[in-house]
Amino acid sequence: MANNQEQAKIYDDPLWKKALKKPGYASRKLTRKMQHIFQDAIRLTTQNPEAWGIINQTEIRMIGLRRSGNHALIKWIQKQQEGKFTHINDIPVRENPYRHEYEYFIDHYPEYPKVIQRLQRESRGIFEPKDCLIYNYEDHTLGEILDPGLERKHDWYVGKSAKRIDILIMRDPFNLLASRIKKGFISVKSTRANFTDLWLSYAREFVGETNYLTHNKVCVSYNRWIQDEAYRREIAEQLGLTFTDAGFNHVARRAGGSSFDGTQHNGDPTKMDLTGRWRHYLDNNLYRSLLNNPEIMAYSEKIFGQVEGLNEVRSVLNME
Repeated sequence: MANNQEQAKIYDDPLWKKALKKPGYASRKLTRKMQHIFQDAIRLTTQNPEAWGIINQTEIRMIGLRRSGNHALIKWIQKQQEGKFTHINDIPVRENPYRHEYEYFIDHYPEYPKVIQRLQRESRGIFEPKDCLIYNYEDHTLGEILDPGLERKHDWYVGKSAKRIDILIMRDPFNLLASRIKKGFISVKSTRANFTDLWLSYAREFVGETNYLTHNKVCVSYNRWIQDEAYRREIAEQLGLTFTDAGFNHVARRAGGSSFDGTQHNGDPTKMDLTGRWRHYLDNNLYRSLLNNPEIMAYSEKIFGQVEGLNEVRSVLNME
């Protein structure tokens, strides 16, 4: 029974099961979805994005698994970005980013009426010009993120951009999975893919075996980013930023900071043992079952090299 329970945790619940658990929330989501369909039908027939001109000088779509350093990288970009910067966090696939953020603030932050009003305007296509717009997807498959229907609505949803960039951020699987289990993020946001499946699909894109991300793809190794200033300078150059390294010492409060340390090392994140998290879960059956995959080992070595403790992990998994 215990094994069945562990196995069930690695896949996300289907929508019908979530609806049964939270019927009130599901009803509100369904009502909003019907409103979205109507709103989009009106906007796509009455608005012309070409008439708006360029809204975003740079648009960054960031993709990564949760606990991969997404928010640390976003804060670092923000602190080195000149001009107006907007970040839309953790958006669902196939959704208008501004509309999602607008409804999220209505539900969770009603004490910010001015922010809500601005998001409502932008969700309807009344955009404010920006030097940099960044929005991130966490725990979704590339197929869901790159939905052709969403791309057709792109200019209506976020406005036209002078330059579009895709960032794919990855962290080694051993420390990443330990951080996810610590935080309770065992499943990803898919009923058909688990952590191993999604990490491997991102790894294939990272090394260039697939090339689904076509908007000036920038691949970021979180392991190198946290340890190597020269590497951060290289990433800044690829993003068109003037490198100052501002924001690097900031531990993002959004998403609760580090899974193990919270925000206590804000000001010097190098004090966090980010490459030694695996030690906490090496005897955990779920941890071991998700990593007991030769491809995981092969791609990890290809992307991250010899991660601290790799030989010990191999030995425990009997993969020597």
